[in-house]
Amino acid sequence: MNFTDLKYVIEIDNYGSISLAAKKMYVAQSNLSRAVKELEKEFDITIFERTSKGVETTREGQRFLNHAKEIQYQMDSLKSTYLDLNDRGISLKISVPRASYISEVFAEYASSLSQEDNLRIYYHETNSMETIRNVLDFHYDIGIIRYNSMHEGYFLSLLKLKNLQYRMVLEFDYLLLTSAKSTISDKHIRSDDDLNGCIEVLLGDQRLPSGDFVDLSDNDREERHQKKVIYVYERGSQYELLSTVPDSYMWVSPVPQQILDKYGLVQKRCGAFAKYIKDVMIFRENHVQKKCEKDFLDLLRERIREYGCYF
Repeated sequence: MNFTDLKYVIEIDNYGSISLAAKKMYVAQSNLSRAVKELEKEFDITIFERTSKGVETTREGQRFLNHAKEIQYQMDSLKSTYLDLNDRGISLKISVPRASYISEVFAEYASSLSQEDNLRIYYHETNSMETIRNVLDFHYDIGIIRYNSMHEGYFLSLLKLKNLQYRMVLEFDYLLLTSAKSTISDKHIRSDDDLNGCIEVLLGDQRLPSGDFVDLSDNDREERHQKKVIYVYERGSQYELLSTVPDSYMWVSPVPQQILDKYGLVQKRCGAFAKYIKDVMIFRENHVQKKCEKDFLDLLRERIREYGCYF
């Protein structure tokens, strides 16, 4: 066994195909097939079952891959640790929700690193389920997930099942974000009826714990009742839409004042009508926090106290 063979089987699992993994990695397909055969022979297991569409990972293969991914992560962590020590490099990989308060702090933190000689930062905005997968698959060191408090039991059970640790970042009522010129900007919102005729802007890839994980855009009836909806898949366009589309609105986490001023927006508290949301940091059980992660999280803690920080 060698580390290259482990890397090969991990990528085959990611792509579900030996030929596709070989193409993406610019490696001969025969090298990947050889690595699979040698590992299966060495450990007396079947890692993949061949199908007409590619390969499927077996149950024992998945257990093997979990160990392989942990070994790969430990090797990457060892390299990055010595890069930090020897070259004063910064290596940060974090997966987060599309939240303006987090992105503003991240931008402030990144600006403080401009004089670093070695810098590698991966900042990925996505939904909670993908963030959990990102951390589980060792693609990202830490993550922040967001969930409705009514789904807390589900998410905490999932984190326990996956051996992920968690720490509360922020608890808040969703705020209604809309243009200062909107007819609902100074209206008291108490129910869906108060939003009739308005256009709701939604992040289209949010996932809910309802059996199979499906895109909200494919199955939004249990949580959304608005007839007028615009789905977006990245955060930047939402502010342009809210500032230009009449009577459009969005449910959001607290938005920094400078963004509100820039786009002419207001955020409204809607009391009991708003959903109660939690942002939670997750990390693997054996994760050792690096200095750059601590620095970023310390800055995040400092900046969001005004919102009600629960670090």
